[in-house]
Amino acid sequence: MAWSEFRRYLPAVGFSLLLLVTSLLPVPEGAGEQVPALLGFTLDKWVHAASYGILAALLAWGRQARDVTTVAALVTVSICYGTGVELLQGLVPSRGVSGADFVANAVGAVLAGLSWLAAHRTGALSDQTDPQSRQ
Repeated sequence: MAWSEFRRYLPAVGFSLLLLVTSLLPVPEGAGEQVPALLGFTLDKWVHAASYGILAALLAWGRQARDVTTVAALVTVSICYGTGVELLQGLVPSRGVSGADFVANAVGAVLAGLSWLAAHRTGALSDQTDPQSRQ
């Protein structure tokens, strides 16, 4: 892979590192009790869904994915990364492994993948960001 192609993945790599660091920071005692709810879900779950949705979208942007198979693979990568981070949280004393967080991560990644595909199908995302279209 040439540097110009790899460079497109830098936002996804940077964001994934940000997710890892923030997910493994210790949580102050009692912080979980202060989390407000929105539409029946704690704000924490919305943040999980948005975070892994953003990661899936950044991966799709880096790959310039347009077909279902590629987007599904990138969504799977995002979900697997979220699962790994969730399992690592079990090693942090003030954190724990949460099935609800895993589900929120997966839902966010899947919704982002579907949105990415829909945006390409409707023409909302321009092909001008594709390096091959500039040649």
